[in-house]
Parts: sequence; C-alpha cells; structure tokens
Amino acid sequence: MASPAFEVSLQAGRRLFEAGAFHAAHEAFEDGWRVVRGDEKRVLQVFVLWVAALHQHTQGRGGGARRLLARALERLTAVAEAFDGVDLDSLKSAVIDTWGQIVSGDEVRPVWPAELRAGPALVSLFHEAPCPTCGEPMALSIAPEDADGASYIEDCGVCCRPSAISVSRDGVTVRRLDA
Repeated sequence: MASPAFEVSLQAGRRLFEAGAFHAAHEAFEDGWRVVRGDEKRVLQVFVLWVAALHQHTQGRGGGARRLLARALERLTAVAEAFDGVDLDSLKSAVIDTWGQIVSGDEVRPVWPAELRAGPALVSLFHEAPCPTCGEPMALSIAPEDADGASYIEDCGVCCRPSAISVSRDGVTVRRLDA
C-alpha cells in the first residue's frame, strides 16, 4: 500500500501534468519525493525527471530533455518489480514514448499512463488503536498533511476520555492524557 505522501504527490503532479504545467508538476512530485523513502522515492524521482524533460523540451533544449529521460529510465530499473503504487510497465512505456517523440522530432504529446491508478482525491490514514483508558478500539483518521509529526487530542467514542495522539513515520501512539 502506498503512503499518503506518495498518493497526494502523485495526484497533485498528475493534475498539473495533464494541464501541461510541467514545471509546476515537477514541484508537486518533488514535494512528495522529499518525504518518502525507498521505491516510492525512486518512482517519484522518475516523475520528477520526466516532467523536467518535458519542460526542457518546451524550452527548446532537446539534448537536456533526452538526458533527463535516460536518467528517469535508469531510476525505474532500481524499483522492485513488486512495487505497489503504480504500474511500472505503463510508466516505462510512457517515458519511452516521450523519448521517441523527442528523438524523431514529432510533436511531443505526453500522455499519463492509463494503467496508473488515479487514487483518491483526498487521502486519509486510517488507524485503529485501543483506548488507553477503557481498551475499546478507537478509529483514527489522519489527514496526509498531518501524517508525520502530528499531535492532537481525541476523545474515546465509548468512555469519552481524552487521549493524546502522536503520529510519526514509525506509527501512531495513543496514550492517556493524564499519563
């Protein structure tokens, strides 16, 4: 399952990509790239390089665009085949199609790979934890922008006692407010 930061970055970048705003899409993909790790980081770097190449091409820098596309394809080879976030074959095909259009001198019309999932417009991290007072399960929904470093108070739906919730990359911690 993909992280919320990956999903949000992918969606924001996709909207800008489809609008032809390649420089802005670069920034959106890079925002996610800065906070994710592992294969998610490598995949977002492919998107960063792809849209940077498209931006270079629109600026008349075909050589720079080809070099960036080559780097994007190199990054894809390092991603595990079992990556659960995007269809890697579809992404590779889309980058190669862009490369071919640039090399042949054809009009460059990049297309978002149809097989890449759109993902939800708004992503939440759902977590269930036992209430530290009564032990009943508490269903927590955390917005992606709060998914790392958030702290807040949540009342148990059963005993109505407040709990301190802390969110980090390592997980969610729920403790009694008076502890």
